[in-house]
Amino acid sequence: MPKYIGESKVPVMEFCEYCWEVLNEDGTCPIEGCVHNDLLSLDESEGQTEGD
Repeated sequence: MPKYIGESKVPVMEFCEYCWEVLNEDGTCPIEGCVHNDLLSLDESEGQTEGD
């Protein structure tokens, strides 16, 4: 779901903080091998182990 600023209906573009590409709708970076995706998958795996 796109994010909006205030009452505006203009969606906010989100950029990867490592390579500055526009992020996919699911929050992943479109660049293969980007550290952003590695960190996202690491966060997900840590969240699963803490829930056990």
